[in-house]
Amino acid sequence: MRIKQLHVALYHYYLLFVLLAAVAISGGRNFLFYKDAVVVNVGLSEIQEVYPEATHFVINRNGVYEVFVESGQRTGTVFLSSNYSQQSGYAGIVPLLIGVDEKLNISKIVVLPNNETGDYIEAIFSNKFIGRWQGVSLEDALQLQVDVVSGATHTSNAVIAGVKHTASHVMNTDAALVNETKLWSSIKDVFFLLVILFSVVMAYMKGRARFRTVYLLFVLLIMGVILNNLLSARLLYGWLLEGFVWRTHWQSIVAFILAIALSLAGKRRFYCNYLCPMGALQELTNKITPFKKRKLPDRFGRISTREIYLTLIAGALLLGFTPELAYMEPFMFFSFNIIGIGMILFGAAVVVLSLFFNQPWCSVCPTGCFMDTIPFNTVKSTESKHIDHAKK
Repeated sequence: MRIKQLHVALYHYYLLFVLLAAVAISGGRNFLFYKDAVVVNVGLSEIQEVYPEATHFVINRNGVYEVFVESGQRTGTVFLSSNYSQQSGYAGIVPLLIGVDEKLNISKIVVLPNNETGDYIEAIFSNKFIGRWQGVSLEDALQLQVDVVSGATHTSNAVIAGVKHTASHVMNTDAALVNETKLWSSIKDVFFLLVILFSVVMAYMKGRARFRTVYLLFVLLIMGVILNNLLSARLLYGWLLEGFVWRTHWQSIVAFILAIALSLAGKRRFYCNYLCPMGALQELTNKITPFKKRKLPDRFGRISTREIYLTLIAGALLLGFTPELAYMEPFMFFSFNIIGIGMILFGAAVVVLSLFFNQPWCSVCPTGCFMDTIPFNTVKSTESKHIDHAKK
């Protein structure tokens, strides 16, 4: 049995090495936790998205784009937000081009290419969000309260910070970076910390099985619906490729560190069993189904389905393809107010399968496979049960 466990562990570490190499080759970046600046290339085509009549531009000594028309008359000024704000979205910096007229009124905001998922970017293009700054002066933009887009909190926070930091620099004043009401933001922080506390208690408390259902509902509501805060292959890929900003991703970082620490301490698959809202949704469905649950086939020889899935992702990255990882996991299902029908069907399919199979998505989840790769000394038999809450 020890030899079999060693083979499983070595394969996991080999897979982890290949995945990291794939990220390095596909992104051409060093694995840094923080970068001082992100270089954003801006050409005439990008400037023309703000001022279609522009024929050329110059960059002055302050790094500001002065835009001109064919007659040589200046038609406006464009600021690149990443020069003033490194606020990260869900998967990296969200750079903006902010066009202003001679009176320092915002004429248009353009979102430049970034690593955010398409559904999140589409959600911010609305009159209730990005359109709120149209015609607003930079001075008023500092005080303008724009509500974040529910389901795309990180992305919309990055846009708000980009606008306010840019306006703050131009107006030479401090930006009041209030992206959500302070009360609601504080409440969400308290909810998250309560989930973390209860997860540790549930992991170590005796007789916890009788509280399991209530706890799962709590995780589903807080981590899934309210915070929409999940570890995912897309998030981890973004961290490896672009680094992360603690202030923006502190909740995800805390969950990740806790998951790794407790896994090393012997609580294998801690995140999957206690903090993942998709895992909670499947387990709750398993509890209420009237059908006899079966185990979804998840192995081909000695290799599991999710190891194969993660290997395919790594192979695609090594070959130069960059699949949209957010669409390869059903976690965006909890952003149901902004996602398309495809992701809704993806999440619904997982729920339906959970009526007949024991936690079907967990058998292929690449994030779960990655999390299982970390703890070498706690590798158990591959036939061990997914949930250990039956122990009292």
